[in-house]
Amino acid sequence: MKLISWNTNGRRSVEQQARVLLARLPDIVCLQEVTPRSVSGWIAALEAGGLRHVRATTSSAPSEMRDGPHRYCVLIGSRYPFRDQANVSFPVPTWDEKVLSLLIDIPSGALAVHTVHVPNGSANGWAKAGVLEAVYAGVSRVCGGRHTVLCGDFNTPQCELPSGEVVTWAQDVSESGQVRLARRVLGGCAARWDAAERNILCGLQQTGLRDVFRSLHGYDVDACSWVVRWKGEIRRRRFDHIFASAGLKTTTCEYLTRWREDGLSDHAAIEAVFKT
Repeated sequence: MKLISWNTNGRRSVEQQARVLLARLPDIVCLQEVTPRSVSGWIAALEAGGLRHVRATTSSAPSEMRDGPHRYCVLIGSRYPFRDQANVSFPVPTWDEKVLSLLIDIPSGALAVHTVHVPNGSANGWAKAGVLEAVYAGVSRVCGGRHTVLCGDFNTPQCELPSGEVVTWAQDVSESGQVRLARRVLGGCAARWDAAERNILCGLQQTGLRDVFRSLHGYDVDACSWVVRWKGEIRRRRFDHIFASAGLKTTTCEYLTRWREDGLSDHAAIEAVFKT
């Protein structure tokens, strides 16, 4: 079973994106930054490519909120039929369009798929921590006992060290490489922000969900899904992740960096192949 998660950068025209995506022959796709203007194009392209079961969150937010960050929604497309909602509650007022949870009827049984687009903190402040907290609370309550995948653009971490140490956006890194917790983040408690990121990046393992890429490659492999030039320096971020339950054995997991380098999106997709 091949799953691809990709932040599509809110593009209106999806033909090129859909062509390269479908050429990989995925069984399940989870897309972020799908907009009300692009969703019909995505549905048509995915259905034509054999992923006939498609659902998106473009109708979950009130129409008067369809601007700014709320126009960026998420979508799941599948070759396998949907059973129903995955019965997961993500109580984040006004940010419902950022999370979609479905049960998919794969050959080996029910698969709970959750896809997430966490709003960035620089533009949306503490909404980022709130969404992360809600996702962790919702997924950790129900992931035990069945195949589960959580994927998407989490806008975290700040970086990962070869030792496996994860650096969140609530931490400062000195020029000498020393890491310490900040006192405050955007006027709020830095410890709470740090925990919101760390619960997803590290805490999910305690609930049975592993970071698929790192579990396969370890921390010696340098990887990123998003790149920005800041004050003359290139900053590489691994913002896009797939977490999966133990019963989903990973065959391969890689970042499709060529799509970002070719300008199809500002994010690389992440692809995982599972043996169920």
